[in-house]
Amino acid sequence: MAKSNIVNRSYRLNLDDEQQRRVNKVLAGLNKDIHKSVNQFITDAIDFYANSFGDESLLRETEERKKKEEEYILRSDLDGIREELKNEVKNEIIILLGAALGGGAARMAEGSMGRTVTETVAKETAAGNTEEDTDPTMMELVENWG
Repeated sequence: MAKSNIVNRSYRLNLDDEQQRRVNKVLAGLNKDIHKSVNQFITDAIDFYANSFGDESLLRETEERKKKEEEYILRSDLDGIREELKNEVKNEIIILLGAALGGGAARMAEGSMGRTVTETVAKETAAGNTEEDTDPTMMELVENWG
């Protein structure tokens, strides 16, 4: 009468194969003082081998889950990323150009970029330095970029 909590698996070795002959020699001469049984030794060996693979494709379930998780990037995603980068670079150039036109170094406020920082830098520079002439062409370009 078979117990419901025990599963039997058969394991055969071909002694014509060098690797399987070595495994048979190890199993036949297994030190029972160290290892409880051949069955436990095989279980420990398979468990160690499986754990060393981690989440790689050792099991069918893992491979199927991996395929579902993999996604391809779409053109629309790339267009969105491209647009975000374009806007960030544009804002950065406006800030740097506004600061350069004001005769000062570019000052960045943490977390805020864009027109408000440019206006603040321009006001601070204009209040402290009124001797420099402003180039109307450059000012027009800055205003068109914003």
